[in-house]
Amino acid sequence: MANAIERSYSGSFGQENLRIQQSNLIDLGERLKGVRETALAVCHHFSQPLTVIMCLIDLLMMKGELEGEYEQILEDIKKQTEIMQDLLSKLRNVESYKIKNYNGFKMLNIE
Repeated sequence: MANAIERSYSGSFGQENLRIQQSNLIDLGERLKGVRETALAVCHHFSQPLTVIMCLIDLLMMKGELEGEYEQILEDIKKQTEIMQDLLSKLRNVESYKIKNYNGFKMLNIE
């Protein structure tokens, strides 16, 4: 009789644990869905202005009228816009909900 009670009790405990795990997975799935929707919206809204900036930089550099430090400044700006494009690409391809700490705040890890 004691074995039957123990099996019944451990079975109920196992089911409750399973329900908690299922609920956590559903919650994680919903978070990832929200993150992906937000990430895609940010990428959509930032990509076009960033592309325009890069094209304008290229046009200025092709004119060849810039000298010395101004040409270097444009090169530096172009490098930074390329970094931004790379970050947008990583953000666009987020497939997991991983969080990292940054100065005491939680943020999505896109690396």
